[in-house]
Formats: sequence, C-alpha cells, structure tokens
Amino acid sequence: MPTVFTEDGCRFKIYPNDHPPAHVHVRKAENVARVSLETVEVLSSEGFNSRELSRIIEIVEDHQAELLEMWDTFHESR
Repeated sequence: MPTVFTEDGCRFKIYPNDHPPAHVHVRKAENVARVSLETVEVLSSEGFNSRELSRIIEIVEDHQAELLEMWDTFHESR
C-alpha cells in the first residue's frame, strides 16, 4: 500500500483495488482511521481522539484533489 504523503506524523495511504467509496487510510503509531475523499468525513477510527481527527480532516481537505487523483490512479472508476 503506497503512502501518498506523511503529515503531522500521520501516514496517508491508498490501497490499490480497494472498495468504494473513495477513501484514504490514515495511520499514526497504533491509531488508524479511514476518511472519505468525496465527503471528507471519518468513516471509521480506532485510537485517535477528536482533536486528532479534526486535524486529519483538515489535512484531507487541504489535499483532497491530490488524494482523489491518486485514488483514480489505482482504481478504474469512482
């Protein structure tokens, strides 16, 4: 699974051939989250607190176009 980028200690990754909807996996230490790229909302989370999730949402919003482009690179259609 390629890391698209790292920011604030979080690795943002997209799995090739993953299931819809378009989303990014976020990992920091043992914490994991999945964030929708179209609606920019947390789909699932384990270990992150609300402040950390808010920051993750900000980062995804800042990189939304890049992340959606990367999703499209790995998947045939959204």
